[in-house]
Amino acid sequence: MAAIPEIEITQRAARRIRAGHVWVYRSDIKKKHRANAGDVVHVVVRHRSGGTNRLGTAFFNPQSLITLRFISRELAEPDAGFWRARIQRAADLRSRWAGKDTALRLVFSEADEFPGLIVDRYDDVMVMQTLCAGTERLKDLFVELLKDLYAPRAIVERNDSGSRKMEGLEPSTGVLSGKLDGPVEIVEGGLRMLSDPLFGQKTGYYLDQRENRVRSEHYARGRCLDVFSYQGGFGLHLKKGGAEEVTLVDQSQRALEVAEAAARLNRLQVRTQAANAFDFLKGQQTQKERYDVVVLDPPAFAKNRGAVPQAVRGYKEINLRAMRILNPGGILITSSCSYHMLPDHFEEVLSDAARDAGRTVQVLERRSQSRDHPERLGFPESRYLKCYILRLL
Repeated sequence: MAAIPEIEITQRAARRIRAGHVWVYRSDIKKKHRANAGDVVHVVVRHRSGGTNRLGTAFFNPQSLITLRFISRELAEPDAGFWRARIQRAADLRSRWAGKDTALRLVFSEADEFPGLIVDRYDDVMVMQTLCAGTERLKDLFVELLKDLYAPRAIVERNDSGSRKMEGLEPSTGVLSGKLDGPVEIVEGGLRMLSDPLFGQKTGYYLDQRENRVRSEHYARGRCLDVFSYQGGFGLHLKKGGAEEVTLVDQSQRALEVAEAAARLNRLQVRTQAANAFDFLKGQQTQKERYDVVVLDPPAFAKNRGAVPQAVRGYKEINLRAMRILNPGGILITSSCSYHMLPDHFEEVLSDAARDAGRTVQVLERRSQSRDHPERLGFPESRYLKCYILRLL
């Protein structure tokens, strides 16, 4: 076996790694090297005295701004057995509380010590994303490990994320193993739902809101509105929880048709409205419509730091309008999945919206992504979803 290359990094980067972070940026690579994109390397830092400390093992990609992604703090030489053990460790965590739900995230990239690897399970179908050069090179190995461990009916790749472009990787979507001829029925919190691994958003469904959707049943009552509903997850749980009337609003007619199919599977009745969410909320305010529960689950408004000011305006507008159409004592369930919109900043936006709406607001719950998307301490990028449950007085 060829010797594993060494990559020297700056003292600044070494401090970040020792504090728990797992990425090293291009500006912190100190010396020239012979490593190629996707190589496993050993990471070192040089002392002022001339000696070196080895910090661990990482994937290397000179084409990416994130040049090193740590695999281990040990000088590991990851082989099939190494990755198999990590998959089993991640799966063991989920098995403790998955219950009767048949869809969850099995591997959550760096949070599970799998740089750039996502694996989602939808009943007997696995969906995989390889988002960096290192995991892309090992894609065939991961397929074989998943087949051996779980014997899924199909394994799908959803490598259509924009982040692959930054890694110098081409988009790629399709069935890697087995056969898949349409949407997959899953169970979430006692509801039968539909996921489309090949054509749906993300890997076919928004698993990170799974526990928040189930929790929303606790607040269900009266007239409810689920905006940016996608396939109606929040709205269907509200109806299951006892809401009298539920309206789902999304710009995608196709997503609403999936929501209607899921409603029929569960013998629930909901209304759907294909509309731009901003225009719809403005219209509801103008028409003086009133609701007891409003859910806002928009896409990421800030995909980079530069987009934050515009995102602030968007988040404030939709929350302001939602607050104005809620009855006294009404519940607002509102989320942001933009990592760059930090929790304190998002809360400030909600405060500003409440002030401008002339409403007094209580915070009932501050929630995050579901437990199958764990946060890794020292690596704040692993915490991106903020979900607030508010009561308007």
